[in-house]
Amino acid sequence: MDIGPVIAKRYRIKHEIGSGGMGVVWLAHDEHLDRDVALKTMNVTPGLTEDQRTRDAERFQREARAAARLDHTGIATVYDLGEEKGTRFLVMQYVTGIDLEDRIAEQERLSLQETASVGVQIASVLGSVHARDVVHRDLKCRNVVIRTDGVVKVLDFGVAAFLEPGTAKLTTTGERPGSLECMAPEQVLCKPVDHRTDLYALGCLIHKMLTGDPVFEHRSELMLPGLILDSTPTPLRDLRPDTPSDLEALVLQLLAKDPRDRPAHAGEVWQRLAPWLPERGDPAAALTPWAEVDPLRPFRHPMGPEARPVRAWANARRPGRPR
Repeated sequence: MDIGPVIAKRYRIKHEIGSGGMGVVWLAHDEHLDRDVALKTMNVTPGLTEDQRTRDAERFQREARAAARLDHTGIATVYDLGEEKGTRFLVMQYVTGIDLEDRIAEQERLSLQETASVGVQIASVLGSVHARDVVHRDLKCRNVVIRTDGVVKVLDFGVAAFLEPGTAKLTTTGERPGSLECMAPEQVLCKPVDHRTDLYALGCLIHKMLTGDPVFEHRSELMLPGLILDSTPTPLRDLRPDTPSDLEALVLQLLAKDPRDRPAHAGEVWQRLAPWLPERGDPAAALTPWAEVDPLRPFRHPMGPEARPVRAWANARRPGRPR
């Protein structure tokens, strides 16, 4: 895709940082405000007529504006949208940190406290967007980033469903957006989705954080839809005996085949995960620089001052550097 080195006379492309069915995400530099941003170029469906392209562009603009109205600490802010050489683009906050997939691979299994710390932050994001009639539809480990300070960001609302009556959708009937690993049964069947679809995906994430493995896996991805529709998830305590029974019950309920059997809303999930959050820490420790990502930090030191990672702290203490 030839979009050029500079988009809209402002965003200088550095390099690709991700791609998927909806488009490509680039690291770019906003030369007007001198900051790095994430710039997502959207794929154009081949074979469309001019009228169809126009309607598609209008839908993209309408839904991008709706996504820009989402306001939560755990959501990457939308800065801009436009079109360059026939390619639509969306400019968002560039979030640095480690994604949940890599964090699990690094740790193999997360502790109960870390799982709860990540889980309640995701539930908080979902509660906020669901209250605005938005469903993510593609919640997965790669779309969850843990910043160095422990704050969790849920990324890529690019395939989100907007449930307001009369709102046109970017996807067409029969299209199945999302990733199979965390796809709910109703998505596999191309049925309508609602907030409980995201809760199923959250159940998949909690299961993987605690066990290191997806709920369902097979050497052939073609077999996954059948497993999602027909197989019963293995109870967590069969895979990790130290799992509390209440937590096991929550995950099994989140993974219910029938959306009506899942928790009523994200707030309920937040409430049921909260007992495993870490206790408040010593205020003095809030000023201690940290060496690595710590999802427990926002709960041990809520609204604490921004202590810096060890490397930045050490650099600031060098002779001649301001402290």
